[in-house]
Amino acid sequence: MENIYLVPIGEIDKALLEKLIEPLHDRFKLTVEISASLPILEEAYNFKRNQYLASPILDQLKKNIQPDAKKTLWIIDKDLYTYGLNFIFGLADIKGQACLISIIRLRESYYGKSEDKELFFERVLKEAVHELGHTFGLRHCENPKCVMHFSNSLLDTDIKEADFCDRHQAELEKKL
Repeated sequence: MENIYLVPIGEIDKALLEKLIEPLHDRFKLTVEISASLPILEEAYNFKRNQYLASPILDQLKKNIQPDAKKTLWIIDKDLYTYGLNFIFGLADIKGQACLISIIRLRESYYGKSEDKELFFERVLKEAVHELGHTFGLRHCENPKCVMHFSNSLLDTDIKEADFCDRHQAELEKKL
């Protein structure tokens, strides 16, 4: 059986992971399972930026892919960046097995606001679906409502939906 594995990096609320299972299964038609937590790659930490460089984390994590995994989504609660960008919500191997999302900037408390658990979950789901979409070879979409639209800011994430536009849905179905 081919699965999507959700793998926490460091401490991630198990209830959040469990809540992702059904909507990810609905979108990708694969069994979704939660794996044991893995440690954070401290060597990727940039003290000057107070952030973690995402690419070495993803490269290290790819060494831990389960044999029956079709896709693996790692979830981290640390701030990530990549060269050329101030921060990123996630990173994926296009047409690969692996992707990584950061949930820290998806929380209202990151911006000094009161927490909104429903909004936080919607954001996490959107980023999870987006990065998993990349692993199926889906590219960014010009439609701001499509989950594959690039999120340059949290506003972009909030505007888009947690579903694919018709074009990306059709493209995904060919790959499932």
